[in-house]
Amino acid sequence: MTNNKSKKINLWIPLLLLLFNIIFTSFLVEELLDATEPNYGYLGFLTPIVALISFLYIKKFKRENLSYLLRILQGLNWFFIIFPIAVFMSFVLAFL
Repeated sequence: MTNNKSKKINLWIPLLLLLFNIIFTSFLVEELLDATEPNYGYLGFLTPIVALISFLYIKKFKRENLSYLLRILQGLNWFFIIFPIAVFMSFVLAFL
């Protein structure tokens, strides 16, 4: 007899990673708006790493039909992956 337990996703892990991404992105946006001391804008570049971890976690435990919350989280993960890279590339292109 086989034990056919399906892995269940812990929703608090992607939500906690979303909270970290929001905090890190707010540091990046604050740095873009006002570059006075203290500077924590470099923490904004951690968001692609945290978003990739959350993206892969959700993808690992995905079911056939994702709930709307998980779809929204996956969309936000894509945003948190692309936004800091786009900011970095705009600075690179500005100083060429």
